[in-house]
Amino acid sequence: MNAATRLLVIGASVASGALVAQLRADGYTGRIAVVDGDPDAPYDRPPLSKDFLTESGLRPQAPWWDGQCELVRGWATGMDVESSTVEITLADGGGRATLGADHIVVATGSAPVRLPGQPDGVAELRTAADARRIRELARPGRHVIILGAGTVGTELASSLNDAGCAVTVVDQADRPLDRFLGGHLGAEAEGWVRDAGVRLLLRSRVKDIGREGSGWWVSTDSGPLTGDLVVCAVGTRPAVRWLAGSRLDLTDGIRCDGDGTALDTSSKPVPNVHAIGDVSAWDTDGTGPRRQEDWTTAQRQGRHLARRLLGLEPAEPVGRSPRYFWSHQFGRRIQLLGRPERDATLVQHVDVPDRKAGFYTLEHDGGTVAWIAVNTPKEFAMAMRKSVQAVG
Repeated sequence: MNAATRLLVIGASVASGALVAQLRADGYTGRIAVVDGDPDAPYDRPPLSKDFLTESGLRPQAPWWDGQCELVRGWATGMDVESSTVEITLADGGGRATLGADHIVVATGSAPVRLPGQPDGVAELRTAADARRIRELARPGRHVIILGAGTVGTELASSLNDAGCAVTVVDQADRPLDRFLGGHLGAEAEGWVRDAGVRLLLRSRVKDIGREGSGWWVSTDSGPLTGDLVVCAVGTRPAVRWLAGSRLDLTDGIRCDGDGTALDTSSKPVPNVHAIGDVSAWDTDGTGPRRQEDWTTAQRQGRHLARRLLGLEPAEPVGRSPRYFWSHQFGRRIQLLGRPERDATLVQHVDVPDRKAGFYTLEHDGGTVAWIAVNTPKEFAMAMRKSVQAVG
C-alpha cells in the first residue's frame, strides 16, 4: 500500500481506531475514510453497561481514537467485492453514495440478538443512545426486567440496582455468566447477584412479552412478571446482514486468514477486503477461523492489519498472547486471562471473603489455560507478566 492508496473502513470501533493510529505511526499519508452512522461515534462501548448508566454524560470517551481520518456519517448497506465498492446511506437525509477503495476494512462489531416475536419498545444495549434511553427510563424505584444473565445482563443488573431500581434477571441457563466464565464459578456468580438483592430466575424460558398500560409484562416458565422496562440482553451476533450476497464467507462473522484478509465462500482470500474486531473470525493458529470478542484482541488485530497493509512485519502475532476480558459488577472487578475451557479443573489460590476476593487458575492437559481474578489485581498482574514471559 502506498501514499496514493485509499483505505475505506466501515465502523468507528476500537479496532479501526488501532488500525488508523498504527498506519499513521508507520508513516502512511494516504486518505483514510471511516464510515459510521452512529452520531455519537467514536466512543468506548464497555462502559455503557457499567458506570455510564449512573452518570450524566452524553457518551463515554474514546481515548484510543486517532482523528487522522475522514469520518463519513452513514450506514453501509452493501458491498461489491469485484469493484471494491461499498453502498452507503448517508445520515441526515443525505441520500446514497457509492464509495470505492483499494482496500476495504470491515469493523462493524456485533449487534444484539432479538427474541422471536420481540415487540418494539423492548430496550437493547449497543449504542450510547440505547444506554441513555435505559438511563432515562430506569429511574430509582422502577422495576426493570433484564432478559439474559450473561456479562451485559449482569452488568446492567448491577448498575441499575446501584441506581435504586428493583431488578429481575431471567435466563434459561443454570448459572449467570456461564459463557464468560466457561462454566466455572457458577454458584459464586449466582451468589453475587442474589446477595445484592437482584431477583434471579434461572432455568426459565421467556414465552411472551407485551405492554400493559405504560408498563410491560413478561411470561416465563417461572411465572408472569410485570415491570416498567424490559431490556433484552440475550446475546449478540456479528453485524454482517448488510454483506448478504457479497460472496464473502459469513459462517460466523467474516471468516479471514491469519492476517485479517477476508475469505470467500470457497475459502479463497479476497485480497481487497479485510475484517477486524468482533465481526471478524481470524485463523490465527491454523485450526480454522474463530471469532475473539474482546477489546484487547480487537486492538491487536487493527495494529496487525495496518502493518500487513504497509508490507511491514507485525510486532506481535495476534494469537500469540492470551485473550483478556474483564467485568465490573456487584462490587467485584472480575478479570479473565486466557480461554476458560469447560473441562478444565478450577484451582483456587486466594480466598479473602471480607474483600470479596478470590484468585483461580484453570488447569488442563498439564498446563494453565486461564486465570480468573476477583478483586485480586496484584495476583492478576503477576499472571499477566508470567503469560507474557511464556510467549516472549
